[in-house]
Amino acid sequence: MWWGYGHPMWGWGPIFPIMGFIFMIVMIVLVFRLFSGRRGMCGFGRHDEVDDLRKEVRELRGEIEALRKAK
Repeated sequence: MWWGYGHPMWGWGPIFPIMGFIFMIVMIVLVFRLFSGRRGMCGFGRHDEVDDLRKEVRELRGEIEALRKAK
């Protein structure tokens, strides 16, 4: 590549840094979208399932207490 005065840079030289920059921007956007939602990755999205299971356990405990009182 020629960086002198009056001689523009020719060829494929400027394409690769531009492609790398675009790739990095796309990856940053994808990672942001991945972690901003509650779905997550590798088990990070289990918050909804855990909340649902806790709610179900509370309901079952309430039913058990109601059955004990009925006896």
